[in-house]
Amino acid sequence: MNSLAILPVLLSVATASVLPIKLNFGGARPVLKEVVVCEGNENLVMELLPGGGTPEEICMPGKMTMDVNMKIKEDLPTDLVMNLELSKLEPFPMKVPCLNGIGSCPYELCSLIDTEFSNLCSLLPENQPCSCPILAQTMNLQGIEVNVPDMGPILGAVMEGSYEATGTFYGASNPDNRLGCVKFTFSLKQC
Repeated sequence: MNSLAILPVLLSVATASVLPIKLNFGGARPVLKEVVVCEGNENLVMELLPGGGTPEEICMPGKMTMDVNMKIKEDLPTDLVMNLELSKLEPFPMKVPCLNGIGSCPYELCSLIDTEFSNLCSLLPENQPCSCPILAQTMNLQGIEVNVPDMGPILGAVMEGSYEATGTFYGASNPDNRLGCVKFTFSLKQC
């Protein structure tokens, strides 16, 4: 499930527009519904540049491929954190709790890059090591693969549905200094 944590990381933004993100799940056509900057956070360090596609749902289990084009205006800290607030919208709105590091939790992004997302390394620009700090630059990452795990018949059925998420990015040593904030919606479906 930690693989789902990278999704908002790769959608890091600081622009005021609604931006569709192109996703490819094999033969299916799943997508994020929309990505927007958190109100009042339009001029932060992390900015998503325009992409393409139209969103809908993420299959569990499965493998998705994403393209992300983003601008990082200054080097990001080596203790980069994304605090994810996740709410399931159906059958009624409810906050998804943080259980064993999954759900509405803070995620240490640098350790996730080091341990979970080694496939990202080959996609990085030549001047960016496959580790933190993530350097100030424009990154056009094509073909990012993210595994979406099988949650089993019981948990998978419970997880199926529409979600709203807010990801806030900051350094653990300076949590009051927001580097980026993004809101997005998506659906999970057993496939």
